[in-house]
Amino acid sequence: MDTAILIPAYKPDESLISLLTTLKAQNCYSRILVVNDGSGAEYAPIFEKAAALCEVTHHPVNRGKGAAIRTGLEILSGMNVVTADCDGQHTPEDIKKIAAAIDGSLVLGVRKKREMPIKSYIGNILTCLVFALKTGKWISDTQTGLRGIPASYIPASLTLAGDRYEYEMNMLMDACHRKLHIHELEIETVYIDNNRGTHFRALRDGLRIYKLILGGRKYLDSKK
Repeated sequence: MDTAILIPAYKPDESLISLLTTLKAQNCYSRILVVNDGSGAEYAPIFEKAAALCEVTHHPVNRGKGAAIRTGLEILSGMNVVTADCDGQHTPEDIKKIAAAIDGSLVLGVRKKREMPIKSYIGNILTCLVFALKTGKWISDTQTGLRGIPASYIPASLTLAGDRYEYEMNMLMDACHRKLHIHELEIETVYIDNNRGTHFRALRDGLRIYKLILGGRKYLDSKK
């Protein structure tokens, strides 16, 4: 099965170009796709560099990480897909490891909690606990953005609601509901400058995620 890399990107820096350069040099992937999620004109030079290394598609306005992932999955439908973040937190070696392990399972790259910044550690633990209480399944890192999605699951992924970070949680909820095998692989725990560059907003995005967990999975045809 051909494997593609999907990178949703909002206001990226040169870390994206460094990652793309290495991924291209590995020559392991059929396609590499970056979705520019409405980053604005200021970031056009970064995406011009990216376009010299891989495919790039654009949202004219910022729609959120979940919407960017759905856009990418639709383009890459029919292939196994690895989603990775654009900020350098996922190493090329770990991306390659996740890609090799898909084999029909949803593969999660899980980080070592003990190596996380304290705020991320607490938030991750709480979310994992709430998720386990709701679904009956323990997942070691519910917030990981490094995932291997089998081609067989992409049609279902395209029906999932959530335009921002809650989309990734919705995917886990849905995968558990479908009894899709979830395979966890430990990856390097990378937080650049104590995660100061993250676009995740603890209150706004956290509330969306907990609302989804407690309310149950949602699909596009029932989206409010």
